Amino acid sequence: MQVLPEELAMPLFFGRKKSHRSELFDPNPGTVDTMPARPYRVLHADLPFYSDPECRFRVQGATLVVLRSEDCKQNHQVTECMPTRKKYQPGQLVEWDLNNKMIWQNNWYRNPETGAPELAWVQAVEFIGRVVAVDQAKAQQ
Repeated sequence: MQVLPEELAMPLFFGRKKSHRSELFDPNPGTVDTMPARPYRVLHADLPFYSDPECRFRVQGATLVVLRSEDCKQNHQVTECMPTRKKYQPGQLVEWDLNNKMIWQNNWYRNPETGAPELAWVQAVEFIGRVVAVDQAKAQQ
């Protein structure tokens, strides 16, 4: 597997010309004490994603998280693949929140269940949802 040069692997930034690498970034998503109206379950976390359909050129600085809507009012459960720089664990319940200042375009990943390369998204912004506190999640289930 080849790794893209850093300048080619960086997402686009809206509102600024260059990334400020000296800015502090906290990979901890934080927690929320109340159950969101539409919670999402983390199915897979920390998956690499790629800039090519053959999954040879890994994008650096972010990973992919697979989320499933746990909204009981929906007829079917929607699954979403999202880029993130936060650290999540499978099984966590999270709220839906996005950072629209970071965007990735035309990326692929290997489906963790089949191993086959799949299109992750044509364009996606960063997922930054907070984790539902464990005690609250158990109380709501």
